[in-house]
Amino acid sequence: MSLSVVIPTLHSPIIRDVIRSLEQQTARETIAEILVIGQTDPNAITTPAQLIFTNHPVAAATARNLGAQHATGDILLFLDSDCIAHPELVAHHLNRHRKGHTVVGGSIAIEPHDAYWRLCDNLLAFTPFLAMMPAGERPYLPSLNFSLPRTIFNAIGGFDERFSGAAGEDVDLSFRLRAQGHRLFFAPEAQVMHYPSRANATTVARHLRSFGRIQVILHRRSQRWDRITQSRQLRAWASLLQATAPLLALIDALQLYSRYPPLRRYWHCLPGIVWGKSAWYWGYSEMLLIQAGTKHL
Repeated sequence: MSLSVVIPTLHSPIIRDVIRSLEQQTARETIAEILVIGQTDPNAITTPAQLIFTNHPVAAATARNLGAQHATGDILLFLDSDCIAHPELVAHHLNRHRKGHTVVGGSIAIEPHDAYWRLCDNLLAFTPFLAMMPAGERPYLPSLNFSLPRTIFNAIGGFDERFSGAAGEDVDLSFRLRAQGHRLFFAPEAQVMHYPSRANATTVARHLRSFGRIQVILHRRSQRWDRITQSRQLRAWASLLQATAPLLALIDALQLYSRYPPLRRYWHCLPGIVWGKSAWYWGYSEMLLIQAGTKHL
């Protein structure tokens, strides 16, 4: 069983380290190719990685689909360009596939002394996928550390390229895979260290705000909203969310700590998590207003 690693990038400052972490895999002989897609300094792409350079910046979904078109391995492993792979990442992914798991998501390992805002962002945005969480089935899997057979990926049509940024396309793909009868398995032993560039309150808020906006689109795709009453109801809901966002964020944060006991060692991150969740509610309310026709992107 061979594996192709597909890495979308847009000038990642650590792309060289990402590639080096793949060269040091214990199962290195199973990697058919390492494909880096997007825009970056060609000198940072060292052999055996291959760069598929795009003439203009492309969305993560587009980059991943382009990489999958060039891949030859039996398994596609999607890895983000800000993720450093644990030496046994590939071995653990392949092991889960050999045991019969079709779609596998790996985890994010947390550094206890990581930069505060990056830590808050990882804890909030990827809570169910932290290495401290138990293995098992999940309703969706993030694409930063994610594998599945190439035949299944091609059959389902890949990522939806209508997602223009780097959020939502993985949840959408997960929903479509589940609709086809595939079970999504979370394997915490398949770890990466996630080093996003979000290093302050502003960038974390921007990230979670985009998550909130995308969530409205995902809800629309999974539910049948009443188009007749939609505008009136959406305007009302948006106003309520904006007025109560900080309170709702605090309630959500406390419930998060209650539901996931391993998070309690990071109580000092509570203010940052409330901040990020408030931005999520603000983004959600903004998209409701856009859907109601009273606001424009």
